[in-house]
Amino acid sequence: MIDLQTGNMMIYPDLKINSNLTFLDFKKTSFYNNQDPDKIIYLAEPQIIDAKKYIVSLFFRDGIIYYLSLLNVDFDFTVETENERKKIHDKILSSYQIVSGEKCSWGMIESEYDSRSNISSINVYYKNHPKE
Repeated sequence: MIDLQTGNMMIYPDLKINSNLTFLDFKKTSFYNNQDPDKIIYLAEPQIIDAKKYIVSLFFRDGIIYYLSLLNVDFDFTVETENERKKIHDKILSSYQIVSGEKCSWGMIESEYDSRSNISSINVYYKNHPKE
């Protein structure tokens, strides 16, 4: 999933996420489609990472990657059962021996449930922009 030593994550052969990824780098990938660098960028299709399907989104701040978000879509959830997705995300991280919220030299990875938006996701925050 993610290299815990470096924070590198391969989404697709031409999209390798790391703490140095700039929006200009993203523009050179096959995923660039005139997206606004000041808004959350959702990749057009779900991506397969280690045989699991995810909706992937990126957010850049000041032209540098701020965070990467993964939403597992291997199962369908309703508004009432969305918090079950968090349990799946927790299990995914655990299977890689990743402790949610543990800080690394490059940033942090977290399994989160946002009750306001009723969305669960695995979020990778890069150290360029500490989580506020």
